[in-house]
Amino acid sequence: MVKKILSVAGQKGFTLVELLVAATIIGMLVIFATTSYRNGVAETRWAEAKANADRLAAAVQRLNLDYSWVQFSNTPVTNVVSSECPLRFGAQHLSSYNPQVLINCDYLENGPWDSEYFQYYICHNRTSAPCKTYSSEKPVACVQVRSGASLPSKYKSYTYCYYASLGGKENP
Repeated sequence: MVKKILSVAGQKGFTLVELLVAATIIGMLVIFATTSYRNGVAETRWAEAKANADRLAAAVQRLNLDYSWVQFSNTPVTNVVSSECPLRFGAQHLSSYNPQVLINCDYLENGPWDSEYFQYYICHNRTSAPCKTYSSEKPVACVQVRSGASLPSKYKSYTYCYYASLGGKENP
């Protein structure tokens, strides 16, 4: 009886064509799942980068309330910090400060500023990319995808800037 069930119409297994069709279908499902996963990870990273740019802008605004004369240099924000805050009482005032002054003076926590995917900028006196004026307002802080980042191609030219009165604006 068992032999009869296994050998229906003289077949004892799957044909090569049936196995190839099944392998092709599984391969296509893997490709779609991988692409969907990569896009999901990229969306999450981009959302985190936008939130970090908002935090950076809030820190710049808080620092400007305390020290309205501070000007920032045109360098990206990095995690290089020192233990000294150059703005404390008795410190020598410079013509421009590195963005790390936000971390050194406890306006911003040391975080993902050296990301392999994104670069963060303070747009205080910066006129080059990614700090673009929108509706005659200059952004406070911006983030852009770092060149050579391993993100899907649709994110390569993305920029996000935070404006004091407009909030965040994304420029894909």
